[in-house]
Amino acid sequence: MGEVKCSLYMDDVSVFCADGHSIKELVKSCIKFGKASGAKINSAKSETLLFGHWTPTRDPLPFPIKQDFLKILGVWFGGKGAAEKSWEERLAKTKQKLGLWIFRKLTIEGKSLVLRNETLPVLLYVAQVWPVQPRKAKAITRMIFYFIWNSKMDRVKREVMFKTHDKGGKGVPDIATILRGTFVCHCVRNTMRAKDESHAGFLMARFFQLPTWRRLGWAEWDSAVPYNWETPWFYKEVEKFIKEHGPAAPAPTQWTPKIIHRQIRARDVSEPIGALPSATADHVWRNVASKRLTNQYKDIAWMAIQGGLPVRAFLHARGLNRYKSCPRGCTADETTYHLFWECAYAQDLLKALSTELGAWLPTTCITADSVVYALFPGSHTLGDLQGCWRLLCCLKDVLLFSRNRLVVGKKETSTLGCRKMIHSLLRDYAALDGSDDDSDEET
Repeated sequence: MGEVKCSLYMDDVSVFCADGHSIKELVKSCIKFGKASGAKINSAKSETLLFGHWTPTRDPLPFPIKQDFLKILGVWFGGKGAAEKSWEERLAKTKQKLGLWIFRKLTIEGKSLVLRNETLPVLLYVAQVWPVQPRKAKAITRMIFYFIWNSKMDRVKREVMFKTHDKGGKGVPDIATILRGTFVCHCVRNTMRAKDESHAGFLMARFFQLPTWRRLGWAEWDSAVPYNWETPWFYKEVEKFIKEHGPAAPAPTQWTPKIIHRQIRARDVSEPIGALPSATADHVWRNVASKRLTNQYKDIAWMAIQGGLPVRAFLHARGLNRYKSCPRGCTADETTYHLFWECAYAQDLLKALSTELGAWLPTTCITADSVVYALFPGSHTLGDLQGCWRLLCCLKDVLLFSRNRLVVGKKETSTLGCRKMIHSLLRDYAALDGSDDDSDEET
C-alpha cells in the first residue's frame, strides 16, 4: 500500500503520492472530509505534476496534469528551468515595486532602507529554496544600483557602496551575496546541524551534499550512509560559496545568514582618502556619517569626498557634458574641490558667513580640509566642532543648489540669497538638536 504525505500551510495543501492506490485513497479521504465539513475540493484549481514513469490511462488522475512546472507557495518546482522561472517572477515583482519608490525624492540612506526592508524579504523567500544564479545575481545588482542612482551610470564604485559608513561606504545591502549566503546556510542547517533527523527532506539533501562536506572536511567517511557523487547544479553553488569565503568561515554549527554576512563585511577595508593617514580617514568617515546631519547632508558630504557629485568635470569625463570649466566663468575645471572652496563664489559666501562661522570657530580655522573633510586645525570643544561642521554642510548644500539653478534654470543666486537660505536650513536643524544627543561622537 502506498503512503500519502501532506504538507499544509494556511489554505495551501501539497500531497505527495507514490502510486495510483495512494491517489485513490487521497480522493476518498477528500470526499469523506467534504461530507463532514461541507467543504469541497476545487478540481479546476488543483494541479498534478508527475515524476518518474506513470501510466495515466491505467491510473486516471482526478486533477489536471501539468507538463512542466508546478507552483507551490509562490515558488515553481518541476523540471529544468524551475529555479530561473521562480527568480524571474520575483525579480519582475521587485522591479515593479522599486519603480513606485523611485519617483519619491529619497536620499541614498532612504533608498538603502527601502532595499533592506521592502526588497530583501521578498527575495529571501525564494533564496531558501533555489540559489540565485550568477546571471540573476548580476540582474539583481544592476536593479539595485539603477534604483540608487536613478540611472544606469554608477557615480561611485559598487564595492565601496556596500561598505559600512565607518569604512567610507553607504551601507547599501549587497542583496545578491545575502541571497547566496541564505541558500547555503539553509543547506548547511538541514544537513550538518540536524544530523539526527530522519525525515525525507534531510536524507535527500544529505544524499547529494555528503561528498561536498567530505571535501571540506566537515564530515567523515561513512559507508553506511548512501551518497551521490553527481552533485546537482543547485548544490554546487553551496561548495562554491563556501570556498569563496575561505578557511576563515565559521564551523557548520555557526552558519547562519547574519553571521556569514557579518563575516563578509568584516573583511572590508576602510576607503583611503588621498594622502590622509588611515587613522585620519577613519575619523573623516565618522564625521561624514554623523547623526548631527540629516541624510541629505550625509549624502552630499560623502559624495564630495568620493567624487560622486555631478559637477562638470565628473560629467565631462563620462562624455555627458561638452564643457568641464566652472559655469560661473572661472577658467578652472569645475571639480568638487573647486565648487566648495576654490571658486570665487564659494569664497565670497564664506566671507559673508564669517559672523556665523565665528560663533563656533575662528575664521582662520576654516580651510579646504574643514569644508570637505571636517578637519579643523587647533584644539576646540566638541560642541563648537559639531556646530561648525553642520554650518559648512549647509554651505555645501546651498552652493550645490545655486550651481544647479544657474546651469539648469540660467538664474543667478546672490550671496545674500544664499546666506538667507543657510539661515533657513539652520532653523530647520533646531528640532534635531532637541531630539538627538550625540555627545559621544567625534568631529
